[in-house]
This record gives sequence, structure tokens and C-alpha cells, in this order.
Amino acid sequence: MTTPPKKDVFVLGDVHGHYDEFTIMLQAAELADSKLNWKGGNSIFVQMGDLIDRGPQSEKTDLLADKLQKQASEAGGEFVRLIGNHELEIIMGNFFISEMSKETAQKYQKKLIEGIYSGKYKAAYHQRGLLFTHAGACDKLLNILKMQLGSLTEAKVASLINNIFTNCVKHSFFKHPIFNISISRGGRDKYGGIFWEDLEDLYLSFPRSPVRQVVGHTMVDEVVVNPDKNIIATDIGLHRSIQYLKIHEKNIEVYTVS
Repeated sequence: MTTPPKKDVFVLGDVHGHYDEFTIMLQAAELADSKLNWKGGNSIFVQMGDLIDRGPQSEKTDLLADKLQKQASEAGGEFVRLIGNHELEIIMGNFFISEMSKETAQKYQKKLIEGIYSGKYKAAYHQRGLLFTHAGACDKLLNILKMQLGSLTEAKVASLINNIFTNCVKHSFFKHPIFNISISRGGRDKYGGIFWEDLEDLYLSFPRSPVRQVVGHTMVDEVVVNPDKNIIATDIGLHRSIQYLKIHEKNIEVYTVS
């Protein structure tokens, strides 16, 4: 019996409502066809959170993601949608951070919460020995999680973070360290949690991450694969440049769409 080939994994940083650039990337990676239907077969696509806000077409971008997520699942693939700080603030009822009207944000809040319970939206994901979160897990947070886990693996960390996140949303309790906001981002903590950590703070929090991480949130000029820190940064500002990761087996390539 032949072993089926492993699925390719595609990763895109923050989108922020930039619908046109989002569709260009999906078509360039051959994940969507000319009519913007799923074309990726059993491929995995990971969007790193902050799909909405700032850009001109948040609602249209979100609806496309809904459609493609459903079609990908039906084709045996995955369209992974991570929660970013912009989604989180809407979940928490802090609608002022969003460019959406209050009425639209309230409807989106309900949709997000229902999607978290159903598994449509995740706080963390793991694949190919990589831990995916919006802003990254600093050394302090990983040590806290390690006390519960005993040892750290990308799969165990992702599972625990998702359990913590879902329970916190269920009880409207947002005091766990995964929700910390770093001082550099206007918060009270030296290091932030997985939604509000600054990339430089994440780098400074440890000599080298004990788990290999992929993050968005902090804008960089180009996708940065940093083996010294064991961290890959993907938020290139989609309105400025279109770059994405493709992971085949263990080979990670950065693609730029001209």
C-alpha cells in the first residue's frame, strides 16, 4: 500500500481586510481558482489572524474566508483561521478597536464566539513541528504551560492553549497570561501573550524558543526565518507586499508575488 503524499502547508500573515491582495495571494499559491473557489485539494492554509480591520474590505474578506474554509474541508484540506488581537478585542466587546460599526461588530462577536466553540477559529495550531499563534509564546508563558504539560511539544502547547482559550471565552475570563499585553504595545506586562506580544520582545524573552514558532502581528519588511531564535515572522503588511510561506515535507520556502 502506497503512502499518500504529505499535504503542503501554506502560511499567510495578517490580512487586515485587504481583499484584493488576499485573493492575489490565494490564486498565486493555486489555493483558489479564478472564481475564488478552493483549488488547493488537500493542502493546508494557515492565516495568522487579524484577517479584519484597518483595510477597506473586512466583511468581504471574512465572507471569502468562510467560503474557502468550508470548501477546503470538503476537499480534504484545511483552511485554518487563527484569532488575532483584532478578533480578540471584538470577542471581549472592545468594539472601539475596530473600524466596523458597533452593530456589525456585535454581530461579528457572536459569529466569532460560536466559531471558537465549533473549532472554526483557533488560538493556536500545530503542523510540521511548528507552533502557530498570532503573536507568539514568550519564555515566561511557555514555562507556565510547561508546569501543566511536563514537557513542551508544539502539539501539546497548541492543544493546551486552545483549551485555555475556549474556556476563557466561555466564562468571559480574560486574565490568563495568554491575554497579556506587553508594555511595548501599551499594556502592563514586560512580555505579552499570544495575541499582543511584540516580535522584538518575543526575541528578547529567551535565548532560543524551545518550540519552533510561526507568528504574525508585528510588521516586518519581509518574511523572516530566524533559526537563532527558532521563530518565523510572517506579517509583511499585505498592503505593501505579498509574501507567503510554503512548507513541503520539512522544506520551508518564502514566495513573493510580484
